Amino acid sequence: MVDVSDPDTLALLLVQQYLDEHGYASALKELERQQGLKYVSDKLPKGSMLLEILYERMEKEAAEADEPETEARRKAMEEEEALLKGGTQSFPMEHACCIDNLHETNIISICCWPGQRKFFSGSGNGQVQQLTYEGDLHWSQKLPVGGILSLDIWPKTRGSQQARLLVGSMDGSVSIMDAEDGTVLGATKAHSKYCVQATWNSSGTGFVTASWDQSLCIYAWPAGTERSEGAHEPKLVHREIFPTAVTAVAYLPDGTLVVALRSTNCLRLFEPQTLKEVRRINMNAQGDDHVSFSAAHLALQGQYLLVSTDGPRIIMYNITDWQQKRNFFGLPVEKFHQPLALWHPSGHYIIAAAAHGFVYVFHVGSAKAVHYFKAHEKNVRAMSYDPDERTLVTGSFDRKCQVWHERAPSAQTLSEVETAG
Repeated sequence: MVDVSDPDTLALLLVQQYLDEHGYASALKELERQQGLKYVSDKLPKGSMLLEILYERMEKEAAEADEPETEARRKAMEEEEALLKGGTQSFPMEHACCIDNLHETNIISICCWPGQRKFFSGSGNGQVQQLTYEGDLHWSQKLPVGGILSLDIWPKTRGSQQARLLVGSMDGSVSIMDAEDGTVLGATKAHSKYCVQATWNSSGTGFVTASWDQSLCIYAWPAGTERSEGAHEPKLVHREIFPTAVTAVAYLPDGTLVVALRSTNCLRLFEPQTLKEVRRINMNAQGDDHVSFSAAHLALQGQYLLVSTDGPRIIMYNITDWQQKRNFFGLPVEKFHQPLALWHPSGHYIIAAAAHGFVYVFHVGSAKAVHYFKAHEKNVRAMSYDPDERTLVTGSFDRKCQVWHERAPSAQTLSEVETAG
């Protein structure tokens, strides 16, 4: 039985129907051979469905073009033009260093330290390490917390003498470490299940945690705490319980929290002090309540928010009006895929983890994949980008960290890689 509710399957059937109706028998036969899906005319409810979709879109665009130009429409057109012109259709990365044999178990989290040419890695046995991009180990600390699921550095500015590393763990605990030497400054048992994310607020005076125990917590970490003797426990400010697991959370520039939940079609926005809900964003473009995907990872860049779903789709929102500005499709995923996408600091590209150890680069303006490369032998579980050094660090279940640098776009485009492959 063909599942026409699956977008990829439906798209394939629509193309097959078009080829069949227009007499392209050889092309249809080759498509069936490559995809392993035999076309039967009654799989779709009516004919010419692909053309119907295209005509509806063309009529809508024509109607919009005839409308008087409002200020909002003018701004939308200017925004679209800026997106299309930003960047180029090529974005190659070159391999700089492979760091191996430092972690005993799978690498689950990575966090770059901009301005310091260093990064932090966390593994499945509670080990946290600080390394240089050349692979030199500065310190290693093993925490009794299970796997390290989340790392976040504060401050992200250059030259700070009080840098702190926030660590979220499999046992639900959160630790604050001195980024310079790995000393544990504070810890708390925030959740009863996996703490999948722990993120500093914009001032570094507190943080938010998200967990599979269906809760989100706000903690305070007063300035000067790290200078006190011994380890301290962060102060719990508020805990919010949800109907399903919390998969991701992000602070917006005004402090509003965006919360992603499993098995729901909405993003939920909360005031950060009391966690009072202020808005819900329906991720279904048609506004219905059908749940065909969930948000699994969030990444903010200026006025744009990337929402990595638990499938092959990445959605880009403009947070000023919460309109979907781009949908990125075509990302290969596998059964135990880790949804993860990062912004390039230019805002012109996104970098996403893909199936079988690959990393894909999408051009934001065109929403097309312009480059991909094999980063690991097993699935990419973590990535972090250092904008100062224009360096990407990836971590994987193959227990390796790989370091990548940008190079001038010239040698290999995506099409050239596909041809070579």
